[in-house]
Amino acid sequence: MLEKEGSGFVVALITGSASDIGKAIAMMFAKNNYDLILTYHKKEIDYLDELKKYDISVKTYKLDITDEDEIEKVINSIDNIDILINCAAISIDNEIKSKRKNEFMKVLEVNLVGTFLMTKYTVTKMNKGTIINISSLDSTKTFNSYSTDYIASKAGVNSLTNTFSLEYKNIRFISLLFPWINTSSVREMNPEYLKEEMDKYNQTRLMETDEVAKVVLDTINSDIESGSIIEVNYDWYRNNC
Repeated sequence: MLEKEGSGFVVALITGSASDIGKAIAMMFAKNNYDLILTYHKKEIDYLDELKKYDISVKTYKLDITDEDEIEKVINSIDNIDILINCAAISIDNEIKSKRKNEFMKVLEVNLVGTFLMTKYTVTKMNKGTIINISSLDSTKTFNSYSTDYIASKAGVNSLTNTFSLEYKNIRFISLLFPWINTSSVREMNPEYLKEEMDKYNQTRLMETDEVAKVVLDTINSDIESGSIIEVNYDWYRNNC
């Protein structure tokens, strides 16, 4: 794992920690002795008891990542952060002709602006380290009308990765573009629509959340350059994990 100078474990802040993906990343990091700072919004974190068996520090914060004042207050209360995983995101799928401005703006506000704000304030607590933005292959590979705002938001996240990497040379910024993942929301989707979308990636099965977590951890411990936008397709996964 990433070595920290001096005493103490490496500190990883994970947004969207109550989600299936956020939980998998948190558990993977806990097993590898990272101290955790977990943020959640509406859904509470339901696996804190599982984390108690690991000899790590765990702090939790209820946080709306679209509220700049809340973010500033939380980050200011933390001494240092070595890793930030921008995992929190939403989707409000709807046809273009039916999608309202408030829906579109809500998705952008959480996925794109929230990522910007978390990154903007977290870098003030980092001497060096890595920021991972959880993105999607939808941002480069598919453009369906039902998720036009989600796609736009993730394309924006990729752009933020590049921009921040140019501004903060001592910190690595990486976007990981994942295919369809086996989460509760995906399992509830229309199976015919899901298969059609997976076929666009030549994806024969859903990626498991623990596989996502392994990619994130391996990326942290890699020498991948800052500003990298990585498409995590199955060929990439087989060759790198």
